[in-house]
Formats: sequence, structure tokens, C-alpha cells
Amino acid sequence: MKGLLLKEFYNIRMVFIFYILIVIFIAFIGLGTDIKGSFGEDEIPTIEEIQKTGILTLLPVIFISGFYPGNMLVSSFGFDEKAHWTPFILSVGVKKPKILLSKVILHFFMVLILCIPFFISLFIVDADFDLNIYVGLILTFFSSCLISGSTSLLICIVVGSNKGVVIGSIISIFTSALPLLFIAVPLVDPMMMSQIWLFSLIGFLICGVGLYLLCYFLSLYIFKKREY
Repeated sequence: MKGLLLKEFYNIRMVFIFYILIVIFIAFIGLGTDIKGSFGEDEIPTIEEIQKTGILTLLPVIFISGFYPGNMLVSSFGFDEKAHWTPFILSVGVKKPKILLSKVILHFFMVLILCIPFFISLFIVDADFDLNIYVGLILTFFSSCLISGSTSLLICIVVGSNKGVVIGSIISIFTSALPLLFIAVPLVDPMMMSQIWLFSLIGFLICGVGLYLLCYFLSLYIFKKREY
């Protein structure tokens, strides 16, 4: 497994550097602006208005950070197909579940790395967040990563990376944005702002974890049946 992971990191190292720079740029863009200062001098913003403005500032970071780990899975499969890596590694006795597991570990590692700019921006953005909103935004971030990664994994297994690079990218755009719907209700209704963690928890458990497990086992089943 260590050798498989080193191969994955070696293949996507330049892609990863490019992606992490974009995420860092997105995370810090606009953070120098005082959210409270965006209101008029004579206008006293409510806590709900400040919270809503801060959340809207962080939504692009959640979307971009959720999209890139899944997209890097597509890149990883693409490198393997071009080098005919899978038939070779199977010929030396490595089992298919271990190969697929290395892709999953790669995805989780990229999520952990790419969440760093998100966490930094989350805690330095000038908004009066309470604990419920912090929890809700973090759950939404991980939901976005899980949904995008699970769909990218399944697409690459079913149609291959060459065909899946366009399909996977398009679907990842929508699946990365899907968890944001779970915080749309609290944003529209300020009275429900304190319950944002509840909507995000539902999205995380049902859409995030549930879809990831489903896509992983379905991908594993298809991968085992495929002949190389």
C-alpha cells in the first residue's frame, strides 16, 4: 500500500500544487474586507446580517475545495490509463481492492490538505459566528468533498478517465454545490440561522457519507468484474 500511495503522490504532485495555490487564493480573496464595514456608517447590521454575509463569503471556498479532490481522482485514473498501470500492477499480484483503496486514501489525504485554507479563512473572516454556524460550515465542506469524490470515483470506474474527464468535471461541479443547498434555508430565513448545523448534519450523513459508501462498494464490484 505504501508503494501505491507514493505512486499516486508522484503522479499528481504538480496537479496538486496547482490546485492548492488556487484554493489558497480563493480562501484569502476578499478576506481583507471588513464585513461589518460593508454596511453604511449609520446602519447598524444585525447579527443575522453579519453572519449571512460571512457565510456567503465562505461559500466559494467550500465549493472549490470540494471540487478539486474529486477532480484529482480523475487525474490519477488518467495517468494510470495512459501508462497502462493497472494491467501491470495486477500482473505482479496486487489485488484490485488494494488498488481502489489507494485511490480512496489519496482522496481523503487531498481533502485534509485542501481543508487547511478553508479552516484558516473560516476563523479569520470578520463575522460574529456562533458555534452552530462553525459546525454547519465544516459539515458542509466535508459533505461537498465526499459527494464530489464519490461521483468522480464511480465515473472513472464505469467509463474510464478519458471519457470521464469531461463528464466527471461537469458532475463534480454540481455535486460540489449540492451540499450548499442544505444551508440555503437558514440563509433565506434568519430565524433559522442558529439551526444551520442541523441542516448541514443531514446533508453530511445522508448525501455525504451515504453516497460515498454506495459509490465505493459499487465501484469495487464493477472493478472486480472487469478484465484487463
